[in-house]
Amino acid sequence: MPEKVLLIHGIAMRSEEKVANYAAVLNVLIGEQYQLVPVYWGDLGADDTYLHKAIGKYPVSAGGFSEMVHEAVARPAVRGAGKARAWIERRRGDRKKSKAIDKAFKQRSRDARSRVHGYLGDKFQDARLWLTQQTLPFIADVIVYQSHTYRQKIHQRVRAVIERELGADAGSAGRPVKVVAHSLGGVVAFDMACADENPLHIESFVTMGSQPAFFHLLDPRAGVPPYEGDPVPLPGSVGQWTNVWDEYDVLAFATDEVFRLHDGSPPIDVSVRATRSRLRGGVFLRSHLRYFENQATADAIVRAFEGL
Repeated sequence: MPEKVLLIHGIAMRSEEKVANYAAVLNVLIGEQYQLVPVYWGDLGADDTYLHKAIGKYPVSAGGFSEMVHEAVARPAVRGAGKARAWIERRRGDRKKSKAIDKAFKQRSRDARSRVHGYLGDKFQDARLWLTQQTLPFIADVIVYQSHTYRQKIHQRVRAVIERELGADAGSAGRPVKVVAHSLGGVVAFDMACADENPLHIESFVTMGSQPAFFHLLDPRAGVPPYEGDPVPLPGSVGQWTNVWDEYDVLAFATDEVFRLHDGSPPIDVSVRATRSRLRGGVFLRSHLRYFENQATADAIVRAFEGL
């Protein structure tokens, strides 16, 4: 019978089915000796349903693309024609008419430029909304987790799954659990293991693309001394720790210079690479989600669980 292992997902996961699918893919790579039990907490994360309401609209009305192109091409010609006609009237001695013509064509030029800017402004705001929708769940989940109320709810969800799937005494000092955690899920498990009261005891801890060290340096976690130049000791509730990070994952951080386990040894940082392109892997965050389908990550998990 396979040994059950807790899997805690990270940021920007809004579908329980998606989390289950990721767990299934990684489980195939790990092998039948372990059964990953996913903990879904994405419904407790940030709600970005009405995010578009906060994205401002460009103040100038705009037409379609063809109108914008026409205005952009025609504006210099309109301005030039206006200047030519105003010059002709000045040569004829009619300065009043010359000024009127110049003023009228300047206004037409300004109107054309305004419509061009309006179209481009609208498209910029559309692009801004798309980019915000792609990135906000990552940022917003971190903000929500930092709230004490939501953090407690997420920790309670983890405890509920442990009790339901692994047993009421699982996670205690007498029966520590194995945990695989991705991204912010690693911070969730780390905070629970380092808690002053009723800590979660972890026998073997594997983080993937996670940020416990980053969070601790910026905001020291409860139950752990602040970092002041030397690695900080962790409580005995954190057992062996393997930290897997992708070389192109901008959200992954190392641990071995920040922490020391209870026996004095550092966590083990294992470098993997799931994408070949720095652009796709780093800028578009593809590396951050590829741990679940990366064989090197699965091998590191198995080695950690076997104590190698």
